[in-house]
Parts: sequence; structure tokens; C-alpha cells
Amino acid sequence: MELIRFAFFDDRTIGRLEHDGQFFWTVEKPWKNNEPFVSCIPAGAYSMGLRDSPKFGPNTWEVLDVPNRSHILFHVGNHSSDVVGCIALGDSLFSNLEGVGNSRKAVDRFKELLAGQESQQLVIEEHCIRE
Repeated sequence: MELIRFAFFDDRTIGRLEHDGQFFWTVEKPWKNNEPFVSCIPAGAYSMGLRDSPKFGPNTWEVLDVPNRSHILFHVGNHSSDVVGCIALGDSLFSNLEGVGNSRKAVDRFKELLAGQESQQLVIEEHCIRE
């Protein structure tokens, strides 16, 4: 699974997640030196696993082994204000790259795509000049 971040703003990071021929749009916090609760995680290679989240329910995918971070989840959200260091998924992009749309549908599709799996590999890359 590969997440390509391509748009960097003071208040958000926008990307495209691809896996098995399917893709999702992503919105995360901006880069703030990996500071918990206010920053996206560093680019790199990570393992993913499932966890039961009190807020987002059972079988929520989590990015594991992020230095100095925990509970980095893939979940429903439309804007960077909807995530606290996590990754929100969408099926569409808002104008001016302000966020992602159809998030609940995208998260359901993401879970269906990975159904039956207990782990996954995630590679995060950055392919754009920051604003």
C-alpha cells in the first residue's frame, strides 16, 4: 500500500492512497516535526494492524511503529480538523484541496478491500514542493 502526499499547506496535507488497483484521497495534519496531535507522521515504511477503537469501532486500521507516536488510525473525516495525527480517507477531493469527500463510504470500501487481512505494509512518500 502506498500513500503519496502531494499537497502541503499550513493546516493540512493531502495525498492519494493506492492499493490493489484502488485509490483513496487522504487528508492529514500538516507536517509539524512529528509532534503528537498536530502533525502528520514522517514519510517512510510502516506496518499496519487492526485495533478496536472506542471511537471508530472494531477492525480499525492503525499505522504501527511510528517513532514517538501511537494510535495513528485510518478513519472517517473530511478536513484536517477531523484528525488528531491520523489519516482520513475520502472518495473525492474538495475544491482548492480543502479536504476529502464521501469519507464514510471510502472508509467502508477501505475495510472491504482489506477484509480478511490482519496486517499490511504502508509506504508514505512525498512528491511535491511545499507551499
